[in-house]
Amino acid sequence: METAYVMINCEMGAEGTIVEGVKSIDSVKEVSGVFGNYDIIVKLECPDIDEIRETIATKIRLLSKVRCTTTLMCSN
Repeated sequence: METAYVMINCEMGAEGTIVEGVKSIDSVKEVSGVFGNYDIIVKLECPDIDEIRETIATKIRLLSKVRCTTTLMCSN
């Protein structure tokens, strides 16, 4: 199982909506609002890196009001 953390920057006031949208994604194991350079942090667990890439590109980044993401891949 591969693990990645995705930090999300979003439009002001959209945090709650994005958190709820991210929670509906199957590979999301944890999601939290944070303070600092990012607005939301998401923990993903997928069988392989390609599925992580696909989840970020087609499910997280396409949510309305997501400005950008930064991904940290864990080494297993």
